[in-house]
Amino acid sequence: MDAIRLSDPHYSSLLDALQALFPATALSKWKITALEGTGGGAFRVQCADTDWVARYYGDEKKALYVHGRKEYAILKRLSGSNLSPNVATRYKEWFFLYWQQGEHLTHQSLFSTYLKPLAEKVAILHQHTPLGFPLNLHHELLIYWQGIDRKRLSAKWLRLQQYFLRQPRCNLIKYAPAHMDLHVDNILLSDSGIKFIDWEYAADIDTADSLMTFFATNRLNEAQQNAFLDYYYSYHCHYAQPKETDIYSVRELRERIFSREPFIFYMMLMWYEVRWQQTKDGSFLIMSEPLRRYFSLTT
Repeated sequence: MDAIRLSDPHYSSLLDALQALFPATALSKWKITALEGTGGGAFRVQCADTDWVARYYGDEKKALYVHGRKEYAILKRLSGSNLSPNVATRYKEWFFLYWQQGEHLTHQSLFSTYLKPLAEKVAILHQHTPLGFPLNLHHELLIYWQGIDRKRLSAKWLRLQQYFLRQPRCNLIKYAPAHMDLHVDNILLSDSGIKFIDWEYAADIDTADSLMTFFATNRLNEAQQNAFLDYYYSYHCHYAQPKETDIYSVRELRERIFSREPFIFYMMLMWYEVRWQQTKDGSFLIMSEPLRRYFSLTT
């Protein structure tokens, strides 16, 4: 976490929100800390017994299917699931939730020592009833296309975009809730086990897309992928409803997930490109470069 800077574009707006929510508390009493992350606009606000996370949702995030109202509703639906933090309140473009105590694990520890409980938590989420916020990836691609730097486009890239838009939509595994941004910074080891934070990209989607996104985001090797799927499959099948027990083998599960690799890689590329256009932060271009090479867009 970083100390908030007076030049932060969200600082004045956050102070206005705190003043409205706590009119009897002097603004000088608040300890405000900027939270690191690629999304921006997130802060920890502390005063007396209040310890919240404040998150800003403006037009920039709406272009990436990120809405405070959506996340607020999702966390309300997940209340009591032991998967997520508890919501506090909303004020205009600000969304507040209770600070979740816990430890961020290293990549090595999370995907070795804690791989089994992590897989079980993901399986629990995938068994939850849909949250009412479907994610249409084809629609997202159309939106992303309008948000990338036009100078970086090419005829080859346009053909690639059209190819993915023409792909048929099909239900490969199961339609269910998904976090869609699970990585070490969004996974906490709390006193009550593993919890997921930062649900801004959560939606209902086929679990093949959810799991492929999870593998790609965390760059899991084949051994880690197989171990995760063994744990996931075992837990899911043990607790699944009778109508879900005839799904398939772990091998077929893996095949269905990895059939979505090119599409998910392309979604990730487009997300990085949109964020580059929005922020001009060079780190997004660095992250997009391997994906541009994957699709032969660098020539």
